[in-house]
Amino acid sequence: MNQGGWSCPHDRDGLCHIIKQECDPGHKGCVLYGKVKFSSQESPSNEAFEKRMERRMRQFLNKEAPTQEP
Repeated sequence: MNQGGWSCPHDRDGLCHIIKQECDPGHKGCVLYGKVKFSSQESPSNEAFEKRMERRMRQFLNKEAPTQEP
């Protein structure tokens, strides 16, 4: 069910054209899953988003860390 001030290009009359199920933004299979944080605390995308940001931060810090030469 699409609720909010935007519309998904994959929503076809309440069904997701990609996963062939009811449109439920932020759930697995959705193009937004793990890419955005939703205001609803119950959205599974939020946990995936946090993990993705933590992983990116570790990668960034590893690139920025000075290398130790023997």
